Amino acid sequence: MNEHVALWPKLTLARELPFVLAGAQVRPAALEVEIGGRVTTLEPRVMKVLVALHRARGHPVSRDELIDLCWEGRIVTEGALNRCVAQLRKALAGEPRIHLDTIPTVGYRLQAGGEPRRAAMAAGDEAAPAAPVQAGVRRRWAWAAAAAGIAAAGAAAAFALYPRPVAWTATSYHPLTAERGLETHPAISPNGQQIVYSQRPDSTVGRDLYIRGVDQGTPVRITSHPADDHSAAWSPAGDRIVFVRTVPNGPCQLVVAPVPLGPERVAAQCQSSTYTRVSWLDANTLAIGDRPAPDALWRIRAVDLTTGAVRDLTNPPADTLGDSDPMVSPDGRRVAFRRTLLHGADDLFVKDLTTGREQALTTDGWKAAGYVWSADSRHLFYSSNRGGEFGLWTVDTRRPGEPRRISLGFGQLTFSRMSIDRRNRLAVELPRGRTNIALVGPDGAVTPVTNAAGADWEPEGAADGAVAYVSNRSGSSELWISPPGTQPVRLTNIVGSYVHSPAWSPDGRSLAFVAVKGRKAEIYTVARDGSRLRAVTDDGTDKLETAWSPDGRSLRYLQRTGARYRVMELALAPGASPRTLAERAWGQMRPGPDGRLFGVPVGGGPLEALDGGAVPQARLSSADAFAVGPEGAYVLRARREAAPSLWLHPWSGPPRPIAVLPTGTGEIGLAPGGRVLVSQNVDEQVDLGLFDLSAAR
Repeated sequence: MNEHVALWPKLTLARELPFVLAGAQVRPAALEVEIGGRVTTLEPRVMKVLVALHRARGHPVSRDELIDLCWEGRIVTEGALNRCVAQLRKALAGEPRIHLDTIPTVGYRLQAGGEPRRAAMAAGDEAAPAAPVQAGVRRRWAWAAAAAGIAAAGAAAAFALYPRPVAWTATSYHPLTAERGLETHPAISPNGQQIVYSQRPDSTVGRDLYIRGVDQGTPVRITSHPADDHSAAWSPAGDRIVFVRTVPNGPCQLVVAPVPLGPERVAAQCQSSTYTRVSWLDANTLAIGDRPAPDALWRIRAVDLTTGAVRDLTNPPADTLGDSDPMVSPDGRRVAFRRTLLHGADDLFVKDLTTGREQALTTDGWKAAGYVWSADSRHLFYSSNRGGEFGLWTVDTRRPGEPRRISLGFGQLTFSRMSIDRRNRLAVELPRGRTNIALVGPDGAVTPVTNAAGADWEPEGAADGAVAYVSNRSGSSELWISPPGTQPVRLTNIVGSYVHSPAWSPDGRSLAFVAVKGRKAEIYTVARDGSRLRAVTDDGTDKLETAWSPDGRSLRYLQRTGARYRVMELALAPGASPRTLAERAWGQMRPGPDGRLFGVPVGGGPLEALDGGAVPQARLSSADAFAVGPEGAYVLRARREAAPSLWLHPWSGPPRPIAVLPTGTGEIGLAPGGRVLVSQNVDEQVDLGLFDLSAAR
């Protein structure tokens, strides 16, 4: 069977993303082909034939293969296929660059001669020659002109030292997986022939690693450990992989295994797997994101696979949250990493491994999720919410200038983990699920509150039943409200990097929240109808967990300055300045029903009361969330060793379980009647796909 066709994922039109053939826009899920503004609707079977031929990328596809793919193996006459091909040729006739050829005794081949070719990996960029500087001037301006000429010539010469600008585009897209479940952490081999990824049916169980061919092949499971295996990375030679194994109640492990099969070995341990991504510095050394001690800042570290010795590659400033996600350039000379400035703000950095020099690639604080190097070690491709919505961006590490957005050709996608091969083929995650808000009653019954595309999180309930939350359903994260019995309403249009920590005023008329924009975090207040939006702080420091005083005249919040966390209070009066209520190393803080403040130490620990008074007996991990109500402390346990579950820790007596919430996630809030608001992942589905990136100079 054709190697480009064998064992493809099942052809499901609803999951096929749009693509471009020369000048034709093809939208499989809508059964539409658009050429020159004219839209033709195809029959489903005809569209399947078109998608199948497109998947082959210019190679012939036999008649038997087309029937197997498009008719799911049913017995049909060749006339049925002939009619589909005839209709397809008619639909594509308006674009002369598309050729659907009949290959005698074989089948058919689809070619689009106008499609851009993938650019070969550049061996180097030649500098464009500087334009000569000429000036004919009058004698009295001779000295000034000479000085200007020298300056202009110097600027032109300096500019000529930079390589020519490059414009990147995505020329095509190919689905890699379509199985039910979550396929994540793609790692494409350096030669682009194989891909390793993590897979699990849902988020309640650990992940195993699978390997398959990029163009063909049945996935083969290569790990079956009861722990959670993820974040694989190929060695430079493509003969081994390293991955992170998360072990419940213990340190994570860095495991090395030969490819395709062979005995694995634990090469080193790490403090935490949350930000422990792995990249290869050379054949014997790994770069990882980790911390040297549980209370230290995240940083990039080098691990020797022979001796196990570990050394720091970066030393993040004390006023940041640290460095994570190392990605070594293909030439092995530099490592890119993310420096988190505060909760919700990142910058991308590159460190020269020879000189030790660090260079900031972005300085605007927009989130930087997954990122990879181009094959020539010049450009960095990364996922960011610059401008409000996540998309794929590129930044030139050898030429000054702003990051540029790469057009993907079919709307907005959000992906945080990706991998690339030597031909600039980009393997990405494509999440298709959503996160909605639900109410959990005292008896454990779950009732949906929101039901929209995108993600809703950090719910907070008001006395009248209204629910406030943060959502990205409009593109950027904004503050929304769902009043009882009416449609959801967006309250803000901040268009910043992040919005979090909403809190209702005691009278239910206003909300406070934190918005991050331009590398600064400020507290805002807004009326529940969206009016009277104003910033009440202006110092830009990292802020978390807003709460109102019982009389509604002041706001309390956590402020992080370096490694110090403080509980602050700000009177909502003109000219008021924040004051420190207490020094507390709290990572979470929530008010009780009487306005008392409760918190949990950074990294987890026992629930504490700011005033030292009575407190429900509960011990939380850093992954758990809590809220305090009249009945006690509600805790969402979100630990890897068991499915998430909601518990009530009463003011006295033992805790009791309320409900198992297999897809519960994030912060929780309270609603009237002893009910708890939670976020739940709905329709969990993550597939993998492959973009072909092309460079134009």
